[in-house]
Amino acid sequence: MLRKLLAGLGLGALAAVIVLALAASTDLLDRLELTTYDWRMRLAANPASVNRNIVLVEINDLSIREMQDVFGRWPWPRLAVSFAIDFLRRGPANVVAVDLSLPEKDRVETYVWDDPNDKWSGRQSDRALADSARKSGNVVMLADAVYEGIAGAGKKDANASTWQGSPFHAGPLAEPRPLVLPPYQDLADAAAVLGHNFLTPDDDGPARRMPPFIVNDGKEMPSLGVAAALRAGGFRPDEVSADGTVLRIGDRRIPLIRRRVGGHDQWTMLINYRAPALVPTASGELERPYPTYEFRNLFAAEQEILMGQKPRMDPAVFKDKIVFIGLTASGLVDVFRTPLSSDENGSMPGIQLHASMADSILANRFIRPATGGSRIGSMLIAALSIGMLAAFLPFTTAALASLAILGGWTCSRPRRSSRSRFSAGGRG
Repeated sequence: MLRKLLAGLGLGALAAVIVLALAASTDLLDRLELTTYDWRMRLAANPASVNRNIVLVEINDLSIREMQDVFGRWPWPRLAVSFAIDFLRRGPANVVAVDLSLPEKDRVETYVWDDPNDKWSGRQSDRALADSARKSGNVVMLADAVYEGIAGAGKKDANASTWQGSPFHAGPLAEPRPLVLPPYQDLADAAAVLGHNFLTPDDDGPARRMPPFIVNDGKEMPSLGVAAALRAGGFRPDEVSADGTVLRIGDRRIPLIRRRVGGHDQWTMLINYRAPALVPTASGELERPYPTYEFRNLFAAEQEILMGQKPRMDPAVFKDKIVFIGLTASGLVDVFRTPLSSDENGSMPGIQLHASMADSILANRFIRPATGGSRIGSMLIAALSIGMLAAFLPFTTAALASLAILGGWTCSRPRRSSRSRFSAGGRG
């Protein structure tokens, strides 16, 4: 018995050393972890738990096709978006986040609609959108932080608008970006707040994480989803701060993941997707997990109100809602593979990814990384357990029991697992 005990301990210790050596010298275990992480995220998905006060307004293929008679081909003049914002103000919506990059001024001399006497210049169209955003007072506009400028042109863009830094600060946890392109100046000034779109997919493709804040030239900016959540939740600037490796937002503690990128530490928030891009309905059709509306219907309803007609949609539908407006039309949209993506539900549009970020913050529900000590400790326990099984049981029985232990560890749901590299945290 003593020999078996010593043999089991020796086998377990040897297995632990091999695992630690692999972890230190290769990324094999990291890649395996990411694969099983996606599997566990799919097991933990719960579309029924998404925040129904978060809604999506899609500029989809049908909207672009049906509005072609009004505005012609995409891109539309900014006046179109101003109609949607004016309609949402009638609700009134709580927050309107616009996931469209509009850094340049519209220099079209004349737009002519169905009525040849109704003519607008690009400048008037730009002014209409800025005026609508200013009147609403709750519009979050996108600032493009993905673009890195023209090679050799330096870190500045002479044509870029100036922008005010956010009153919210993540300090050392904010991701440095060489260039930020806010909306054209009038719109940047009219927006309640700006939100960034910077996200780097993991090496194997899926978008699992996003920096909640970026910093450029000493000025910080939250992501579009985080900015919408901060405004919808009514958080004060003093309620947001860095606390070690955690981003504090009110009573929420968002654990951030560190990885080495481009010679610096990048701090990102794991996106707690509660649902894939599309979910099946009772009739077998696929739809977005969040309540979703087509842009064309909002535009037409606002026109009908202005003409004194009964609108096809009641603006009260959007009362107190957090609305994300953006593209889902094929060929025009930024789409992302996520841990929940499959051939059936497809990739996720940017507006839904930002909505998932906002949902996680408002629900106080996050993916929390297991501590280094717990990871090493659980690995040692598993290795020693398998070593003991190998020493005391017949080969076949020991092998089956070992596979059961490893399978149970690997397949633990993120929200319950404390032994995998990631586990769920937060309340709610």
